[in-house]
Amino acid sequence: MGRLDGKVALITGAARGQGAAEARLFAAEGASVVLTDLRDKEGQVVAAELGDRAIYRHHDVTSEADWSSVVADTIEAFGRVDALVNNAGIFLVKAMAETSLDEYLQVVTINQVGTFLGMQAVVPVMTAQRSGSIINISSVAGLRGGMGTIAYTASKFAVRGMTKVAAVELAAFGVRVNSVHPGLIDTPMMKEALEVLGAQLMDGLLKTVPNGRFAEADDVAKIVLYLASDDSEYSTGSEFVVDGGMTAGL
Repeated sequence: MGRLDGKVALITGAARGQGAAEARLFAAEGASVVLTDLRDKEGQVVAAELGDRAIYRHHDVTSEADWSSVVADTIEAFGRVDALVNNAGIFLVKAMAETSLDEYLQVVTINQVGTFLGMQAVVPVMTAQRSGSIINISSVAGLRGGMGTIAYTASKFAVRGMTKVAAVELAAFGVRVNSVHPGLIDTPMMKEALEVLGAQLMDGLLKTVPNGRFAEADDVAKIVLYLASDDSEYSTGSEFVVDGGMTAGL
């Protein structure tokens, strides 16, 4: 028996990295999964790998129309939405003084506004069901500041705050909302950051992790699985940190 038997999950940014790991784990635990992304070829490959209980949809998380469409497609295919994982996001490494307004707004619009729109889009379904779990992927950057991450940090602090507001507003309807705060995760997005930061700086960052390694995408997926499952039925409005102890000394 799987921990998500009979449940339906919608996961954004699921074509690769953490989102793909979450989709694979959810499917292995019995869920039907709708994967969304802008990377259509990669997303379709992951969905095909998962079989008949998974579908892929092209999805711009900053578009209200796209959100309406993917939620409608989820209902049409599987009848309900039990879990939403707001995983899609982008990362920018740039000093505050050098960050243009367009760059700042791009990060905030995808990471913050995309999460806001996602929560709004599933509220009617989940409140009608009187059940549901919304899992917003924030970051350790939503818990502390870091050099060169003004836009990213702003967006991830916002995700953390919105999570708490939504948790308070939706608790009476049986809908839970929590945020997950990964640290240094071995994903394509991290590899892209490595190209910007350089190996020496990344080695320095790794030394700040007490357990001495980058996390794997599955390390995050396991926490997300817990929050999507009934095992976490009394957890809402909380931060779940996956950082190998990186923020423990703060």
